[in-house]
This record gives sequence, structure tokens and C-alpha cells, in this order.
Amino acid sequence: TDINLLYSRVNYNKSKNNLESALFDLKEILRLDSLNSINQFNIAEVYFELSKDENSNTRYPSLVRYHLQQSIRLDNNNKQSLSLLGELYLAYNKYEDAIKLFNQSLKIDYNQEKTHLLLGYAFKQLMQNDDAINCFRNAVNINPDFFEAHMQLGQIFHLLGDTIALKYYNNALDLKPSDEMVLYNKALFYQSILDWNNALESYALLHNVSPFHADGHYNLGFIHMELELYDIATNNFSDAIYSNSEFYEAYYSRGICFEILGNIAQAESDYKRSIEINPKYKYAIEALEILRENNKKYFR
Repeated sequence: TDINLLYSRVNYNKSKNNLESALFDLKEILRLDSLNSINQFNIAEVYFELSKDENSNTRYPSLVRYHLQQSIRLDNNNKQSLSLLGELYLAYNKYEDAIKLFNQSLKIDYNQEKTHLLLGYAFKQLMQNDDAINCFRNAVNINPDFFEAHMQLGQIFHLLGDTIALKYYNNALDLKPSDEMVLYNKALFYQSILDWNNALESYALLHNVSPFHADGHYNLGFIHMELELYDIATNNFSDAIYSNSEFYEAYYSRGICFEILGNIAQAESDYKRSIEINPKYKYAIEALEILRENNKKYFR
């Protein structure tokens, strides 16, 4: 019946990711003191983490909401409960409700970088990019080492085609130099603005970290096609296929290169393989029909 000792065991089990064991003790803590806002928040937080598992009890999300609402009823200045309830609504695409709760939490304590980040997510989903940018920047101002906030700023400026994206991708890489997603996004941004040299260099850095990054190899092939270096592009597409044997777009694109290079038999083989993997892939279907029409003498 000692709540402090029960919490010691809760914290130990949480540190070992034994959340079901932590939940067992949190239920006992609530039985002993259900009128404590923090107790209600703590059990809601564990239910929330457990609900992220696709095989979890389907009742967990409703229990999260119930205990958070109880926590807020007991203490309407519980910033953590307000923020977590907002995160729950965010997960269920209730963006307007989430925004209200995040703002309530931030009025109590402005210096919550994660809450600013979550508020930015909500605005981003509503396509309110200026508000989202402000939120992500607030998160970075509070914690300059907040990797996810730098990443989000990079992505949103990337979508806007603004080269400021590179600043935030570089900030993120300063914090996590080997992060595959940031390395890939940075290379993709250079590619989107047709800066081939920097794109090639950035994909090389990506493949130093992740040699079998199939999309990276595929995009290298696309760049070399743009540069009309079809023999190099075939190698890039081959690397993409080696990295992902079901990459039907890579078979199709390699087929185009082989066709341009005059290797009709290999082009036909790649188009056919692309269609085998995805029978509805119209580009490969059309390419194969045109190839056969243009080379009837080879297909008698």
C-alpha cells in the first residue's frame, strides 16, 4: 500500500519496457488514490504507449482519453495531460481539437518543445504551413538540439521548394550524421531543383551509410538518364533491383535505357519482368507494346 514504493517499481518496469507490469502497479496506485491528477496522467501515459502496438487491446485508446479527462478534471492546469490528450486526438485526425488542447497546455508552460512540435504537426496536416513553420521554429528555439523539429522544418521547406530546407537538413545531420531519412531527403531536394552535382554527391553519402538504399540507387539512375548517361543509369537501376528484387519501376526504367542503347532483347526482358511483378503497371505494358511494334522483325 506504499504508493512511493509502487512508483519505484513502475519506474523500474518502464525503464525495462515492461509496460504491462507497470500498468499492474499503476492500477493499484489509482485504487489507493484516484483523486490525484498525476496518478491519472501516469496510467493514461502507459495506456497510450501500449496502444501504439498494433496487437494491443482495442480499449486502450478510450482508456487513455478517460484517464486524461479525469486528470484534467482534477487539475485543469495539468499541462502534461492536456498535451497528451491533444496527441491522442492528433493520432485520430481530430486536428482542431488537438490544436485547442496544445494551446491550453502551452499557455500553462510555453517552454515545451514537444508540444510545439505536435502543434506543428496538426497545422501541417491542415495545410497551414506558416503556422506549422512557426511551431517547429518555436520547438528549435526552446531546444536547439531537437532533431525532429529540424527534420520537420527541412521537410516543410522542401515541399515548398525553398532552399532553406538545406539549412535544416544540415542542422539535423549535425545532430545525427548517419540518419538515412535526412540524407535521402537532402539528396532528393537537390534532385528536385536539378542540382545534379550536389544530388550525386548527396546520394553517394547516403550509400556510404546505407549501401542497399533502393530508392537512392533508383534516383541516381534517373539523374544519369537526364544526363543521357544511359550505360551508367543501367548500373544504378541494377543496384536498385539488387537492393529490392520487386522494384518493378527499376526494371521498367532499366528497360528504357537498354532500349536506347540498342539492347532490344534485354529491354524486352526488363519490361516483361516489370509487368510480372505488377501486372497493372501501364508504363511497362505500353513500353513493351511499342518495343514489339517498332521491332517486328525480332518478334516474328
